[in-house]
Amino acid sequence: MVLLTCLVTGMGWGKDFILPSVKSATSFAIVVDSVSYTKATAEIKAYRAVVERDGLGTYIFATNWKSPDEIRQLLIKLHRDRKSPLEGVVLVGDIPIPMLRDAQHLTSAFKMNQTRNWQWSSVPSDRFYDDFGLTFNFLKQDSIQTLYYYYSLRADSEQQINSDIYSARIKPLEKGLTDKYTQLKEYLRKVVAERSKEPEVIDHLSMARGHGYNSESKVAWAGEQLALKEQFPELFGADNCVKFMDFESMWPMKPVWLSEVQRPDLDIMLFHHHGANDVQYVNGYKNGSDVNTSVANIKLYLRSKIRTAVERGKSREEAITSYQKYLDVPREWCEEAFDPKWIAEDSIFNQGLDIHVDDVLKIKPNARFVMFDACYNGSFYEDQYIAGAYLFNGGTTIVTQGNTVNTIQDKWPDEFLGLLNAGLRVGLWGKQVHFLETHILGDPTYHFANRSVVKFDVNRALTVDARNNRFWLKMLKHPDVDVQAMALRRLYLNKYDKISQLLKDTYFSSPSAVVRLEAMRLLVDVDDANTLDVLKAAVSDSYELTRRFALDYIGKNGSDELIPAFVRSFFVDYTSERVRFKQQQSYVFLNPELLVQEVTKQRSYYPFYDEKVVDKFLKDIKGNKKSLEESIELIENNAAPVKKRLSEIRSFRNRPVTMAIAPMLAFAMDASRDMNQRIMVTELLGWYKYSSHKGEVIAGLKKLMNTMDNAPLKAEALKSMNRLTQDKL
Repeated sequence: MVLLTCLVTGMGWGKDFILPSVKSATSFAIVVDSVSYTKATAEIKAYRAVVERDGLGTYIFATNWKSPDEIRQLLIKLHRDRKSPLEGVVLVGDIPIPMLRDAQHLTSAFKMNQTRNWQWSSVPSDRFYDDFGLTFNFLKQDSIQTLYYYYSLRADSEQQINSDIYSARIKPLEKGLTDKYTQLKEYLRKVVAERSKEPEVIDHLSMARGHGYNSESKVAWAGEQLALKEQFPELFGADNCVKFMDFESMWPMKPVWLSEVQRPDLDIMLFHHHGANDVQYVNGYKNGSDVNTSVANIKLYLRSKIRTAVERGKSREEAITSYQKYLDVPREWCEEAFDPKWIAEDSIFNQGLDIHVDDVLKIKPNARFVMFDACYNGSFYEDQYIAGAYLFNGGTTIVTQGNTVNTIQDKWPDEFLGLLNAGLRVGLWGKQVHFLETHILGDPTYHFANRSVVKFDVNRALTVDARNNRFWLKMLKHPDVDVQAMALRRLYLNKYDKISQLLKDTYFSSPSAVVRLEAMRLLVDVDDANTLDVLKAAVSDSYELTRRFALDYIGKNGSDELIPAFVRSFFVDYTSERVRFKQQQSYVFLNPELLVQEVTKQRSYYPFYDEKVVDKFLKDIKGNKKSLEESIELIENNAAPVKKRLSEIRSFRNRPVTMAIAPMLAFAMDASRDMNQRIMVTELLGWYKYSSHKGEVIAGLKKLMNTMDNAPLKAEALKSMNRLTQDKL
């Protein structure tokens, strides 16, 4: 504590820091900018008081922060305090925003050309503050958005996320109902009021799904509901309320969702949909097979497309004639696009389909925790963002989770969520499920009451006892499925020496879909013979999400040994829409000749509803092989346009196929090639982390590092090699 006092005094803070007033096994920090602290001193101190009443010693640090590095170094020192190491931080107000570059492999989906505007092509991420294994080179501060600080992930950094602490933002809207300081004060008063009561029991949970999410698969939707029943068994008993609201349940669903989040008794709201920073996309056009609905939808489509075509430079006549011919529709349908009556009605119609920030600010959300499984809803760096609109408002919403950039649909959004039922702090839950873009917004120390079968302090277990393998081995037999799953995760992270066999045995013996999925995902990271055994079985698992992940891993692994299991999935699971999507994505990674042989073999004893589908699949396999060969030829062709070649190189990040390894390694080694292209090819080789041919890539990268003198190329080779050799979690 003396060292800490010297540290903060040396930074010239005067009295703008407050030490914890209670002793606790771990600690928490409130980091706030000096203006916000001056405006809301009483509210910040009151918030600290309720956190400390919960048994968590809390610091307050307030100053005019000069850079993210200043905060990061403070957090590292606090975390190293042996008596009470820091477990989490909340960043309040105008705290510097790290804009991370050269780290797209740590996101779930974001892959943008970094030559584009840096504000767009960087990832705003507080992993800078909570993951101390990630190291960065400072690039510059944005000259316009002065809170933005750009950093590049170093080649010698860890190349996976494993956060040391949890973090959260309390960042008011720049364009809210009131000024940002009033929003801050009112939000903190709301938190204090709620935290001063007895913790809420999770007895009311609602889940909503928007159009286009997970291919609108009813099989995927049903699977998630079954998994939630495993994770929240008490919630599915008497005197509880669980609701599942699909976008097709009513039309439009927007008013239903807005009403639902205002229920005073609602504890958790889970949103699955597409999104933007200021929009939750709820409905598309009205579904229906009747003639009137079909005609109305066609007219809506025409009016929208024709107006867009004119905005992009076509004349009205060109746009009308083009779409009239394209869809063979009456001309008068097309001419409606410019009728003032329809322009006005379409504007009202489109506004009514989706939830906008302004809609949220007109209501009082009451769900204590809201998860936004959507792109950009957590964009706290914007003037307005959906996750913030739910917080800086009336009602009783305390904490949300959202993403700063786009996010993949095929993830496990509910992983470990049942531990909230055991009293886990939301921030500690968020720490377990991070991507680079994922953020907790609001109070991360908020937790619900423990109404589960968990009789130990789950917060202590994931902090003080996190590395205690003896404890976690005991938890493998705990009745709570998320405790079992977490035990597997902790044993993996703690490098338990028998982890591979444990994961395989658990997968084949556990009756829990949740536990099996966790075991399979961890075993893929272990990457040994047991991995293949489990993946072969997992394509037939009863849990749709497990089957989906298994197909993804089989494709990225690319082993010939997995081809029979993949083909079996094609024949027996073709009607699960999102599984079929993964089949279509993953077959491109597999040996095309062996794949054709196996499809031909299995079609003789697997009946299939439509042989034309099988014939088309065989044709697609052969066509994909030719397409890949043409892509490689284009990359190697020095006479081809540079823009096309660069685009083709980038495309292989999404399809790290085995047949591309040898030519890409040769390209990277070829001194006659353009250096920028060689660096890009070396970067894409880092995407082979799940490949059964990973060893071949690593050997090639080592050779590249030992024979090349160019510093940027060697750095990229080191980064790619680290991505392939370091633990993946």
